[in-house]
Amino acid sequence: MLLNKLKNYLAGYLPINLVQAVAALGLVAIYSRLLTPDQYGRYALVIIIVQWGQSLLFSWLYYGVSRFHEAARIQDGLATLLATVYVTAISLIGVLALGAGLALGFLDDNEQRLVAAGLTYLAARSLLLIGLEAHRAARRVWRYTWLEGLQYLFSVGLGALLIYSSEDGAVAALWGGALTNLVLLLLDTPYLLKQIRRPVSPGSDLLYKLASYGFPLALSSLLSLIIAGSDRFFIAWLMDERAVGVYSVAYALADRPLSILFSWVGMAAVPLAFAAMERDGVAAARQIVADTGKTLILLLLPCAAGLAAIAAPMAATLVGADFRLEATHIIPWIALAGLLHGGMIHYAAHAFLITHNTRLLLVTNIATAIINVLLNLWLISIFGLNGAIAATVITYGVGLILRVILAKRCFNLPLLWSQMFRGLLACGVMMGLLKIIAFPLTLMGLALAMTTGAVSYAVAALLFNVADCRRWAFARWQRNQEA
Repeated sequence: MLLNKLKNYLAGYLPINLVQAVAALGLVAIYSRLLTPDQYGRYALVIIIVQWGQSLLFSWLYYGVSRFHEAARIQDGLATLLATVYVTAISLIGVLALGAGLALGFLDDNEQRLVAAGLTYLAARSLLLIGLEAHRAARRVWRYTWLEGLQYLFSVGLGALLIYSSEDGAVAALWGGALTNLVLLLLDTPYLLKQIRRPVSPGSDLLYKLASYGFPLALSSLLSLIIAGSDRFFIAWLMDERAVGVYSVAYALADRPLSILFSWVGMAAVPLAFAAMERDGVAAARQIVADTGKTLILLLLPCAAGLAAIAAPMAATLVGADFRLEATHIIPWIALAGLLHGGMIHYAAHAFLITHNTRLLLVTNIATAIINVLLNLWLISIFGLNGAIAATVITYGVGLILRVILAKRCFNLPLLWSQMFRGLLACGVMMGLLKIIAFPLTLMGLALAMTTGAVSYAVAALLFNVADCRRWAFARWQRNQEA
């Protein structure tokens, strides 16, 4: 029953994740050809700063919408929740705009253009994300899908057009995302206003509740983003912006597909886990988490292994010539790092979110962030980009282990060792086959490699019964026979 619900929501969110994957790979393929490594490096650095700003200033609000939406709906308090969140967010944007206006006088023209584009992107994206979280929490899958799908596609498309017609590619790419989010925000606002239905005033008690739950999560999210993005700044400091661009392109190729898949499972599983906890208690929530873990093993292990195995055709096909050599080397290691990072955020962290132990989650992020900073300072100065890779893999490995250990204090997190072993065996079969065959470094070669990997893994997964997929496949076969 619970697994069927999870499968239904996964199916509902599949289109947006396919669009997101296409857009993410399209962004790398297009921008790495339109931008020089230096320009891509500046763009990547500003995007990281925007993400940090979102996390620090606004993420506690949409975390609160996600966590308390169901309870507010049951208690007829949804209008007050949304009004409180939006009034607070708009007030924060006003303060941010005032501070930015005062700071612009101390910057040169190029920096002013970067700041203006970045702040507009930050404000529009943050407000849109609050609405998207409300749609996701209410399980309005279709509305969430078309809004976010348009955001991904038009951000890349408009960004590419602006880059082509502009001398400053980094600023143009930022404006593409900013304008797209702003237009979609204006389109979604009337619908959200209808959800409020009647005039309400923001609640101070509710704001305190949101802050108590959300601030530790916001800090945890910020630290996670610092861990994920601080290496770019250390590379820029200890090396140069060109190295940032090359590293960022390779990182995006390996990490984005994994993060999209992890988010796909998470966006379906987290609301179900919260609702199960509210209605049926810990046992029901734990079953959702266990089903989530099986799904992650079935989907994410082969994705990471496959990315590592087809790094050469990916780099040769999807990125510009200036980025290819380094990308081929970096992709397999970032795939491993992305797998560990996703396990931290989209599995181990659920134990803390479900039980409101967000402060304990923050402790794990503080420890991981300190380790990450120290490793980057030490290893990049000695080994360059290889040092950044090593620091990332070690950091996420330590962080995942730490979260699994501390999760035992608040929630009996399922550790699916048997399923993990079966998944690794199936991935070993797939990787062995992909390494034997010499695929051409062309688009056709990449397509053949991906198809070969998917088919070989599917057969191996059924052979080893990864995540009980054999039972699901048999049930699906029976339904088809009956039809």
